[in-house]
Amino acid sequence: MAITTVTVTDLTLNTETADLNTAALGTLGTEIATGADGFNVDLSGHLDKKITFIFTDQGGTGDDVTMVAGNRPPSQRADLGTTVITMDASDTRAVCLENAQFLGRGLGWSTGNHEQNMAGTSAGDNTFVLVLATPRDL
Repeated sequence: MAITTVTVTDLTLNTETADLNTAALGTLGTEIATGADGFNVDLSGHLDKKITFIFTDQGGTGDDVTMVAGNRPPSQRADLGTTVITMDASDTRAVCLENAQFLGRGLGWSTGNHEQNMAGTSAGDNTFVLVLATPRDL
């Protein structure tokens, strides 16, 4: 399995970030190498912040993203199940996700992933994801 690891970009109030574009395409974040294998985002050190996912489809068709429901406490809202973010071709979507629904071991957890992951899959291989952490008081 080629599970993609996505790092969190921690934003600081009133401070400009580094350039978040990737290469010449202007895509944001990390490309999900194999959509069906999915991606993990380690939220260690970011659980006290708002987490925003920005998905960009670079394929010719939409690549819906499925966020996997949590599989461990404190995912008290894991019973709400998975969430699908519908992506059109060449679309960009931003969504704030509550970790109480999605926090878990992540995909392929037996290979050593933490229990503070959010994970998902993509219907295609041309999806990029950027994860931003912002202070809760925003």
